[in-house]
Amino acid sequence: MGRIRDAAMNDTYAYDELAYLTDSIGARPSGSPQAQAAVERVAAEMRALGATVTLEKTMVSHWVRGEETAALTTWPGMTPGTTQKIVLTALGNSGATPASGLSAPVIVVNSFSGFNSLPAGAVKGKIVLFNHPFDKELAADGQGLNAYVQSGVYRFAGPSIAAAQGAVAVLVRSVGSADFRLPHTGATFFAEGIEKAPAAAVTSEDADLIARLAQQGPITMHLTLTPKTLPPAPSFNVIADWKGSEHPEQIVLVSGHLDSWDLGTGAIDDGAGVTISMETIHLLQSLNIHPKRTIRFVAWMDEEMGAPGGATYLQDHAAELANHIYI
Repeated sequence: MGRIRDAAMNDTYAYDELAYLTDSIGARPSGSPQAQAAVERVAAEMRALGATVTLEKTMVSHWVRGEETAALTTWPGMTPGTTQKIVLTALGNSGATPASGLSAPVIVVNSFSGFNSLPAGAVKGKIVLFNHPFDKELAADGQGLNAYVQSGVYRFAGPSIAAAQGAVAVLVRSVGSADFRLPHTGATFFAEGIEKAPAAAVTSEDADLIARLAQQGPITMHLTLTPKTLPPAPSFNVIADWKGSEHPEQIVLVSGHLDSWDLGTGAIDDGAGVTISMETIHLLQSLNIHPKRTIRFVAWMDEEMGAPGGATYLQDHAAELANHIYI
């Protein structure tokens, strides 16, 4: 373990591979040419190290971002003939507005309980904003995941809940502690039988603006979101085995997901996870270490839109899951 640790501290393999994924390939949305390029790159690197590589076919979502603009068109105290730009970005799996956009009144709620307390029919034909703030103090206290989940549930489920009550579009306050008028995307999921509504994350600054104005009187927004949900596309999990010397059937799994959102390069989510896991195989190869059990590297595909790659792995490897001694 000391040899592995010392070698890792002096090796740039993971960083170099991460640089290639993020700089040369770039963003890797599932179903995209970049995602396929990443599959081919990682598989080639693992083969070059001498690992046994399997490309496990999986069908993945293929959602493509389109135009995304918004502006307040009426609000209390407005200067006649003006609008106010609202900064937002479509959520993965969002439905689309007409190409010319839509205009509707905006209703602001801070929580699901606040939404449920609205009169029957109150959101029909309206744009609903779930203005639930991210708990920065909780995150600063080392509970970032809890803070994310508490706010993230509005992104995961809010659009479906509001659409079921007749909302024509749904906005969610951006989930995360970074401000700077930058929206943070992510997936949303609609319940079976609910038509996908246009759904977007709005920056915390703009969410606050909308909320302040809504307290003063009626406001109206013009919203244009034109994403497309294309048919599921074939892709692959990349599996690379460094065979065990005594118990090759027993598996220690290291992994990360290879896909990313389209608005960045996926350096942290989860390029770093993938390349750190690649480094595991690289260190074992360079040090000529063959553990008793098989070290299995997996680069999962399409974690961001529901993890079908993970579901495929569970199905394909059901018979050997009992031999996965550490994941």
